[in-house]
Amino acid sequence: MDQNKNIPEERYKLEIFVKAKNLKDMDTFSKSDPFCRLLHTVQGEKEKSEGDTEFIKNNLSPTWDKSFIIDYIFELNQKLVFQVWDKNQSAGSQDQLMGQVETTVADIVGAKDMKCELDLKNQKGKTVGTLVVNIDKQPEDNQFLQLSWIGKDLMNTDGFFGKSDPFLKFYKKVGEDWLPVHKTEMIKDNLNPEWKPFQISFRRLCGGQLGQKFKVECWDVHEKGTNNQYMGYFETSIHDIINDNKTEFNLEFQANKSGGKIILKEKKVIKRPTFMDFLKDGEQINLIIGVDYTAQNGNPNFPDSLHAFKTQNGNQYETAIKACAQILLNYDYDKKVAMYGFGAVPHLPNYNVNETEQCFPLTGDFKKPEVFGLEGLVNLYKQTLPNLQFSGPACLGEILNYAKQIAEFNSKKKIYTVLLILTCGQIHDLHQTTEIIAKCANVSLSIILVGVGDFDFKKLEFLDQDQKQLQKEVLTRNVVQFVPFAPYSHSLPILQRELLAELPHQLTNYKSLLGLVPSK
Repeated sequence: MDQNKNIPEERYKLEIFVKAKNLKDMDTFSKSDPFCRLLHTVQGEKEKSEGDTEFIKNNLSPTWDKSFIIDYIFELNQKLVFQVWDKNQSAGSQDQLMGQVETTVADIVGAKDMKCELDLKNQKGKTVGTLVVNIDKQPEDNQFLQLSWIGKDLMNTDGFFGKSDPFLKFYKKVGEDWLPVHKTEMIKDNLNPEWKPFQISFRRLCGGQLGQKFKVECWDVHEKGTNNQYMGYFETSIHDIINDNKTEFNLEFQANKSGGKIILKEKKVIKRPTFMDFLKDGEQINLIIGVDYTAQNGNPNFPDSLHAFKTQNGNQYETAIKACAQILLNYDYDKKVAMYGFGAVPHLPNYNVNETEQCFPLTGDFKKPEVFGLEGLVNLYKQTLPNLQFSGPACLGEILNYAKQIAEFNSKKKIYTVLLILTCGQIHDLHQTTEIIAKCANVSLSIILVGVGDFDFKKLEFLDQDQKQLQKEVLTRNVVQFVPFAPYSHSLPILQRELLAELPHQLTNYKSLLGLVPSK
């Protein structure tokens, strides 16, 4: 493979920070517990949720710690809908929509300091508060700081009956605003705490400007996270702590009163290798393809089937296989690809069974499941289609487990496995699938889910939830990328951008997890 050809670009990301002011209270005997949800629509695509912030108890002017990260697509209109909800924690009760506002990425990026204050409107069109939106636009950064902090003689805000439960919050300066970028864990009943080491990129901490000040605040946790007590702050910069070797900082609390000291116990500059660095070092990609043959795709004898036999330019699955494989084969080291089916009863010449299978080779030979190149994949798909009895349900567990085993086998050979699944999205074993994906986070595997047709892809979108809890297990890294095929089928470059949006980061994050670096 030409290591310099078709390398995914270092993409611009937009990080969106939100806070609200003067929200109208929805609760009778207390204040609302608001959280913010972002709905994002790229021109020509369906609306998708970018997730929710945390909710903040009893607060009508919340500053949320969680930010949203989206791709910046300069040439396309990107609509943003921000919704503020009141969290209802009673069993069986629903969250209440407090208000929402619609804008575009261009409106915010074009504003002074990339900051907008927007009126939140309720369902009757009345103003119910203000939403403040800041955007920070930076390219990816592979320079990180590893920092370890301790507190010394911190202020006790708990009186005679306890000690403070301190944590640190880090902010970067964007325009005139301080935006939250990191929070440590809380350490209970300790005025001399030692927080766990963490890594943060230069870009995230100070926009990559070594002399730019960042702010650190110390807080004491009160009442399950509400009414936290402020203990003081200090400002410093990467230049201060690396070049000038500053390690001790006084917490400014009030005039002539200190909240204690924060000491930098350890600092280390880390340069994380890039996707290209690993490719140049000989990392190879092994592509596996899974195809959905369930009855939900329609009878192939009819022209409206996603697997229709007779179509002028190929059916939707054939088109998707051609487009996706053409892109990913650029990275496959030997151009030999194993293609499997699921959700059908195979009646292949050398593999004929009488029940639905969830992972069978289209070659009919488990020992020789591979074909060569794009032409081989398309011919195999066409030749086997008449010999498959569409059935169901669609279960991803078997093919995921198979890909996981292959990835584990190849991991010591500098081979990274990519499983491409093309499906109409009607997954039956969602519980098992989420459990397997959680385990896949620790192996050399990425999973690209391509939604074919015009179905409801909520289950596939759920599997693509970055850093969310799946079956109560927090993913050590994100391994899933979901792409609906139809919105991008008209443009190979845009489809390429979407298919490869997360693969470089998933590979480098896996290497970082194991402490692996290129040998060259």
